[in-house]
Amino acid sequence: MTAATGLAVSTAAPASAVTAWAEPGAITTQSFMMDIATVGAGGTSTWVCETCSDEYRQLLDVGHISGGTSDDVLGITASGQLRLHTSQTQLSGKVLAIGGGWQTYNQVAVVGDLTGDGRADLMARDTHGRLWFYASQVSLSQPFRPRVQVGSSWNVYDQLIGAANFDTAARGSLVTRDLQGRLWLYDGRSNGTLSARRQIGTGWNVYNQLIGLDRDQDGHGDILGRTEAGSLYLYKGTGTGGYAGRVKTPVDIPNWPSVNAIAGEGHQPDFGKGEVVGRMPNGDVYAYASRENGTFLPRREIAVDFLPAIYPLATTTVAFGDSGLPGFVYSARPLDTVGGVLLYAGASAQNVSLANCSAVAGPGDLDGDGHGDVVARDTGGHLWFIPGHADGTLGTGTRRLIGGGWNAYRTIVGASDLSGDGVADLVATTPGGDMYLYAGLANGAFASRVHVGSGWQSYTKIAAPGDLTGDGKGDLAAADSAGRLWLYPGLGNGHFGARVEIGTAGWNAFHDIS
Repeated sequence: MTAATGLAVSTAAPASAVTAWAEPGAITTQSFMMDIATVGAGGTSTWVCETCSDEYRQLLDVGHISGGTSDDVLGITASGQLRLHTSQTQLSGKVLAIGGGWQTYNQVAVVGDLTGDGRADLMARDTHGRLWFYASQVSLSQPFRPRVQVGSSWNVYDQLIGAANFDTAARGSLVTRDLQGRLWLYDGRSNGTLSARRQIGTGWNVYNQLIGLDRDQDGHGDILGRTEAGSLYLYKGTGTGGYAGRVKTPVDIPNWPSVNAIAGEGHQPDFGKGEVVGRMPNGDVYAYASRENGTFLPRREIAVDFLPAIYPLATTTVAFGDSGLPGFVYSARPLDTVGGVLLYAGASAQNVSLANCSAVAGPGDLDGDGHGDVVARDTGGHLWFIPGHADGTLGTGTRRLIGGGWNAYRTIVGASDLSGDGVADLVATTPGGDMYLYAGLANGAFASRVHVGSGWQSYTKIAAPGDLTGDGKGDLAAADSAGRLWLYPGLGNGHFGARVEIGTAGWNAFHDIS
């Protein structure tokens, strides 16, 4: 499969297996309260950070790299900062900031110890599908050497995990899953290049996440499959590039399956907003937080007095910074301005001058800086890009025109990442019910529209909440005239699976949902 992946097969010999670095066997998670804990195979919990305040896009169990007595954990923030929780700083909330720019990657994996220095190496896939190798080195402040590109066209996979000593011909391997549910194995070499792939399984699309670890601590990487309902199935690695039959594994993790992030998972979580927010005609606003399995927690009231007569437009937005807390953007009469306020962060409202606004959406990071952004349509049909900042404000002074003709659409919603490249997208529907995807280009602009469906005129309201199923792919929700709410699960390629009813009645009582 060299041609399909753009990889050149290296002539370097596979590195023989060593035991200096061991892949962790525990499961490390971050909860919605932001605390991080590691749970061993026997259910014993070890707290990594009880005072963390930022939501991590990804967690990585890297084993011993700091020289401490227990395993270290890497975290990647939405703004792209790579942070190290060492065994010495755990529980205190203190971290070592290693570097920035990691928001350009839509997946990072611990591939194993390819270089043989006793420390874990990383591989990262960027939003263009290129694969990069980060070799480890002996430096706590800079534990990885400069990156080296080792592949291209890797966006054909929706899951990518590392598996140390999965095949004893190599110290580390990558296991990938394509959109058809087939599993592929690449063995790593000491210089970071990879062997030609070989297929090792089918039917793996029954899982919404794959997790790489050595659960039984036998020295060979294993695979955990997580179902949408939160069940875990263990596939023990044989050490020869294969695995044994699956065994259902007890889940001893608090608040499972509604955890924020799981170390070693195959698809970086697509946080989006993580909830559906509805505004009543009387101005009361309610949030339905996702359990990440296609269902909601009980609703909670988050605001009052946002009367549609005074605030004709209102929408939740993807978080502007690393807190993961959604924002709330609205237009107000008679000023004809757009105001922004972070309800959960307690920030004061910010008036944003934008006359004659007719639609507003907050899909997430559109320009690649790691901060959530906003788009707004004026009554003339022009769509504007408004950059968001880490402090929760909007850069109205640097707004840019995206283009005209957007009055052709009945609805415009921010959809987080639907195309699978890690960049936020938009979807828009016409009065006739055609839906079009505008894939984000990570520079504040969008690719040409792509038709993704029809029949959407039957829905009275459409929302783009982000990932509701826990598979790291953006989804859509739509309410029909009977008040039922339907989930359209994203497939990670700009299209959707069969709709599923997730609300039986009452959703037509809302003035708007987002």
